[in-house]
Amino acid sequence: MKLPSYKKKILSIDFGGKEVKIVEGQVLNKAINIKKTFAISLPNEVYRDGEILDENQLASLIKDYLKENKVRTELAYGVINSSQIITRNISLPRVPEREIPSVIKYQIEDLFPLAPEDYIINPLILGYRLEDEVEKIDLLLVGTPKKIVIDHLALMKEIGLKPLVLDYQSNSMAKLLEYNSSINEFYNIRDMTIASIDLGYINTKLCIINNGKILVSRVLDIGLKTLIDNLASFFDYSLEEREKKIFEIEDISHDSDDFNDYSRIVNIARTSMDDLMEKINVIFRFYISRDTGNIINYILLQGGLSNINGMDNLFSNYFNTPSIRLLSLDNVRIEDDISKFSNAAGGLIRIAEVQR
Repeated sequence: MKLPSYKKKILSIDFGGKEVKIVEGQVLNKAINIKKTFAISLPNEVYRDGEILDENQLASLIKDYLKENKVRTELAYGVINSSQIITRNISLPRVPEREIPSVIKYQIEDLFPLAPEDYIINPLILGYRLEDEVEKIDLLLVGTPKKIVIDHLALMKEIGLKPLVLDYQSNSMAKLLEYNSSINEFYNIRDMTIASIDLGYINTKLCIINNGKILVSRVLDIGLKTLIDNLASFFDYSLEEREKKIFEIEDISHDSDDFNDYSRIVNIARTSMDDLMEKINVIFRFYISRDTGNIINYILLQGGLSNINGMDNLFSNYFNTPSIRLLSLDNVRIEDDISKFSNAAGGLIRIAEVQR
């Protein structure tokens, strides 16, 4: 699909539990051209699960970093995720796109029963179909707590930016895959169903995507921090040492039967990953059971935990599905690690979504 061009440079800010990832770029000449990338490490108790815990400190960190790196771009998009964001798959009789918000507003208490007045609800179009000779439109309702939205927009203004859009990480990733044809110069993604798994620091974000449409989106409460914390029960290492030990694992997909500290570290990490993959498998089974034609062609791994040696093989073996670490996309021009900045890169893409 042709990329919608936007000549002005934009900052896209991906808010994460351990880092804020920022890209400066533009969508131009059929490609996403990323000029600069930044990753800002966050102290504890500044940002967690989509909540800004210390606005002054977070604003100061980002503002100083942009100033030090001579970033003058003011137009900005934000990309967020949180376990507090609620998604609902619904079907309605087909109506013109401009009427979708009013139809949802009229039926909101039935469609979204959890205190809808506390959420900003954004409908994403998944597609159209015929059911019992009635045209239907399939939608994904994304409900974000109003406080999270207001706080992020206020933060970006405090930094001195002009926030234009606040996006949802799964939607950002869906757009990124929609406007590319291949992963790692080998894997075709047209008409493929991809389970995008962002193995983050605090949690794991799972999104099942087909041709830019979000079919399932979940946040799971296991991340790199889980592995680090589990090591603390057995070893007297500092936090930094525990994290370093995890990334020194030679191949997490191989069992280690030796009786030494290295083997214990591998086994503890494997146990944590087994717990995560079991939770993911429950979601996969739910998705596949919904329709006889539902399959998952690839598992796409991103985020910090995907950098552990052998993580792609671990997932491939567990799910019996090709699992790949994101290394490149054919329509993204970036010098840095695309896996790390994928959400921010996808945030640069603006398409004709349902207007509020």
